Amino acid sequence: MSAAPALPRPFPGAHRCARSAAVALATACALLTGGAGSASAAAAAATTVRCAPPGPALSATVAHEQHGDGTSEVTEFLPRGEYRVTHCGRDGDFDVSDTVSPLLDPDGGVTLVTTEHREPGVAVDMLYGDPTERTWAADFRATRAARRAAVIPPTVPSPTPPAAVPSSLPPEPAREAPGRGEKQADGEGLTARAAVAGDACTNSQYALWLGAWTSRNYGYYVNRSRFDWNDNTVTSLIVSHTNWDRTANSCGIPDATNLNSWHLGSTATTIHTYADGASVIDRGDMASVGCAGALACTFMFTDGAGTVTETDQRYNQAITFSNVGASGAYDYQSVGTHESGHSIGLTHANSSDALTMYYAVRAGTTHARSLARGDVIGLRVRYP
Repeated sequence: MSAAPALPRPFPGAHRCARSAAVALATACALLTGGAGSASAAAAAATTVRCAPPGPALSATVAHEQHGDGTSEVTEFLPRGEYRVTHCGRDGDFDVSDTVSPLLDPDGGVTLVTTEHREPGVAVDMLYGDPTERTWAADFRATRAARRAAVIPPTVPSPTPPAAVPSSLPPEPAREAPGRGEKQADGEGLTARAAVAGDACTNSQYALWLGAWTSRNYGYYVNRSRFDWNDNTVTSLIVSHTNWDRTANSCGIPDATNLNSWHLGSTATTIHTYADGASVIDRGDMASVGCAGALACTFMFTDGAGTVTETDQRYNQAITFSNVGASGAYDYQSVGTHESGHSIGLTHANSSDALTMYYAVRAGTTHARSLARGDVIGLRVRYP
């Protein structure tokens, strides 16, 4: 397994001045900084291209800042204290862009965590768990300090204090895991058991991520040894991909998307934080791939032309999973459907936990197996 990349840290520099579109204000900012080279800093501030976040704009509420070395940053502020912060080079092209979201933590507070990290050619989205479920709560507590340290602060303080989204989901009936030798339902049956949740059939939010598979086809391998050679788990992971292929939903929306995923078999390879030519699903340590504290995370890789070439998924080895929506465990097919949404080019839609692409999931729930209205719209926009 490759070494994990260093997590992004804020640009250095104790004294910062806000960028103005006016050259005179940019010059004054540099002069206020003082010291040798202030005139050249003013010239750099006046000529550097404004920082541009990757992809479509997320908000009209933004804060720009120009640095004395010609680099720059921008923060887009979203509801509930969520934001996307982007750091750019002198040419205005982004070097790193992170989405930071408020998350209910196991001790009753709200913690800001990175839910998307993006660099040129690679992006990773992280899914978080249920603060009342003990295995994820323990893992999150163990990594909380590291997660907080990894968060890039906004350009200026957020105008909205962080607050988690109130749940729209009714409690699901408790389900026990099948005993040894009991047969699990097939993939179609698993999806059919996912009931309509909250505002799933009325919420139209979606968000696009990187790009689409240009051929509308992609293949992937499952490292079965990392899932204890459990055939039911592998079936859940396969169905989580085909849920998008066939627009599996409980809202009566017909399938109108020509998209095909292909399970290519087992592999001994684990995922990487760089493109290696094979899309792989495995289970393992999260910190080693830069996803500490996450329930699962998905990488997507693009080539120099921006074409999607590969996607990898990792599931947390410290967490309890189930194939039947068992109480106190995370449903593999629900988590997998969320992760496979990333693999086809969608990112988090954070207005409601009834959406499959919401950035956290509760233990013992299965609703994310079934695409919500916004998930389906995102699928059709990505693959028209």
